This record gives sequence, C-alpha cells and structure tokens, in this order.
Amino acid sequence: MKQLAICSLAATLALTACQGNKNQGNTSADSTLVADSGAMESPVAGSIDSTLLVRENFQRINAIKDWDKIDSAQIHESTEGGVATYYFKNNKLELIKARNYGEGGYSLQDMYLKDDKLSFVFEQQYNYNTHIIDPKFDMDKTKKAGEVRYYFMNDKLFNLIATDKENEKFLKEDPRTDTLMLHLFNQLIKVKNNGFDPKGISE
Repeated sequence: MKQLAICSLAATLALTACQGNKNQGNTSADSTLVADSGAMESPVAGSIDSTLLVRENFQRINAIKDWDKIDSAQIHESTEGGVATYYFKNNKLELIKARNYGEGGYSLQDMYLKDDKLSFVFEQQYNYNTHIIDPKFDMDKTKKAGEVRYYFMNDKLFNLIATDKENEKFLKEDPRTDTLMLHLFNQLIKVKNNGFDPKGISE
C-alpha cells in the first residue's frame, strides 16, 4: 500500500548519520533473504543474467561465518535513533545492516556490496500497534508490514520485488526509489570513510 511505500522511502533518508563504536564478532547467513525465482521479473534487457550475478554474490556473502572485523555506528537522524553495522572480510566491506527506529515503527535494511558498489538490499518494515507515547503501545503487538528486495547493477536499480504488490507497483513507478536508496548507501559509506564519524557529512 502507498503508506508503506512512503514510509520505506522516508526511511532511506533517515539513516544518514553514524557514530563509531567498533566491535568484533560473527554473523550467520539468513536463507530467507533469497527471493523466489518464480517471482522474478525482467523489466530490462539482461536483467535475468544480472539477477543471477546478484544472487551469487548474495550467497557468497551469506556464506561468510568468520568476519575479520565488525564496526557498528549509532544512527541519530531518525526520531528514535538506530544503528548501522559494517561487516568486513579481508579488509573489504561486504555488508551493511542498518536499523532505523521511528515513532510508528522501524525498518531493517541489509545492504550487500559487490566491487565496492551496492548490489542488493533486503528491506523489512515493521509497524507498532500505536504511537510509542500512547499508553496502549505494546512492543509485543508489533507487526511486520512487508518486505522489499532491491537489485542493483552498476549503480542502477534494475529490479524490485515486494511482498505487497501494490507497494511494489508504487515503488517501481516512483522516480525517487533508485536515487534515495543509493543516497542512503553513499552516506553510510562516507561515514565509514570518515572513521564512523558523521561530523561534516550528516549531522
């Protein structure tokens, strides 16, 4: 639905400021991120081959069990804050997991890199049962609003799949979808390159 789509687009602008907080650890692959091949569409020439390349890279990254380094950074530009986590292997950034919390819900965005560029984004949106300051607010009643999978090649969005087909149609028709997701990714990269300090980038 359009409300979910607008929330999704707005979330991409919110995750732009981070503060360094370095950690070490492991993360496991999530097989639920693999899109159903029967649901794939081919909006542009060569998208099927491009999709296969994106999936191969996705599977390669999810197979990594022993990350060399994990850096986390606080996110400050959303109403309730959040965190972005950067995963490195062989001194190369492979994955960014962004978490953004708002007054009406939160979003989770897993960004997979290939050759230092954005390759795939798995986004999940969750809605609270009411506003967080409402006495009736109950975190246990939070419901998943939907999922969106974004496929990129050479800094271009070439395919998009959403669990809500009305939302999928809206996102595909909205000219901001491509640029907003890339803007978020580029801002997070700038923060990383600045020692996980948002100063001078997005404050």
